[in-house]
Amino acid sequence: MSSRPALIAAAVFVACMGSQSSVTAAGRVELELVMDANFPVTTQQEWYRLLTELKVDNLRIRKAISGDKAEIKVGGTQTSPVYRVTGILRASGQLVVPGGKFSSRDRGQLAEWLTKLREEGPERVQAGDKLPFGLTPSQFAAVNADLSQKVDFSTKNLEVQKAVARIAARLQLPLSVDRLAAPDLQRAEPVREDLQGISSGTSLAYLLRSAGLTMAPRLDARKRPEYVIAKGASNPTPWPVGWPADKPARELLPELFEQLNVEFDNVPLTDALTAVGGRLKSPVLYDHYALARNGIDLEKAVVALPPSRLAYAIILRKVLHQVDLKGEWRIDETGAPLLWVTTLKPVK
Repeated sequence: MSSRPALIAAAVFVACMGSQSSVTAAGRVELELVMDANFPVTTQQEWYRLLTELKVDNLRIRKAISGDKAEIKVGGTQTSPVYRVTGILRASGQLVVPGGKFSSRDRGQLAEWLTKLREEGPERVQAGDKLPFGLTPSQFAAVNADLSQKVDFSTKNLEVQKAVARIAARLQLPLSVDRLAAPDLQRAEPVREDLQGISSGTSLAYLLRSAGLTMAPRLDARKRPEYVIAKGASNPTPWPVGWPADKPARELLPELFEQLNVEFDNVPLTDALTAVGGRLKSPVLYDHYALARNGIDLEKAVVALPPSRLAYAIILRKVLHQVDLKGEWRIDETGAPLLWVTTLKPVK
């Protein structure tokens, strides 16, 4: 696993964004159209003329036979791929290809589909545009696996910039910092919690959020995934601090519903949550950014509970509500649960 020491400057930790690399050669598209029965001859001519103008290679139109389906087969080499497309011409005059349906009037959209296929490959055109972070399923899987690596050092009291650099050094994919985000990263307050044992993706998102920054995957000039740190508004869909749990809380953490005798007599909230989190063996992460924006000082937050016998889930809800906070059970990239403590009120 490469540490990529040249990627992150030790003193400044800034990588220039927008650096250009040579783009991999676009693929060649060959197209075979198969016609449904009763497909109009005049429409066939329109399609032939349109696709010729769009510079499709080896264009062929024939009648459909049993077993025909819209598909893309890949040939050629990695540097000079050939995409052999089978498209279906419906009796309605519509062309159906993997990831798209077009009429002969949809010249612009079809041209975009062909360009995307040539430049980005079949996986992207077949998946369409509804992809997380603009990644293909295989790219997202690679990113998630990369960010699933657990932090293997103590982050408590470390400078955020140093903690981010140490996590980034173990990742397979490169990470850069936008110039506008670099000053905020440098002056971020030291890390208050120990993130050791939590996944890298959740840890990075958590470290950056306290400074008003975000991290998100994107594609570089060669359409390969990389990570970028930017100011919050620059990443409208940032990598999250933990993901919504994929199962009910009772299944995720059955211990939440165990009952115990409890009493808090004006104790600091952080002490109460540390005690509960320790019993549940789950980390507690605080949304310091939202707390600061809503004027909530964790150092001054105290909670009280009269002698009671309650489940952990009820204890957490009661003490958090006393200081206008709420807890959300999330999972990191490895599926491990964590408690995300944020404000009841929206961030101002």
